[in-house]
Amino acid sequence: MSDTTLSSAEAQQDSDPLFFKILFLVPIIGWLFKDAVHGNSEAKYYFCANFFVGWGLAIAFFGYAAIIIPALCLVALAFTWIIGVCR
Repeated sequence: MSDTTLSSAEAQQDSDPLFFKILFLVPIIGWLFKDAVHGNSEAKYYFCANFFVGWGLAIAFFGYAAIIIPALCLVALAFTWIIGVCR
């Protein structure tokens, strides 16, 4: 394979949206997310398991704040969805 040809993984990574490219640069979360997007079929399940285990550990360490902060962040998404449906 020559230097001018791109492998399918490199070509696929070049077509990623800007948000994904920025998210891939975050050290630990980016590596897990990149593997979930471009890795094998089981990587998505491992990413979800790691996410929920991490959230559970955050609840164990920080308590109620780790439960309520994601819920408060989703309020904006819910309002956007409601306004979009009602338009």
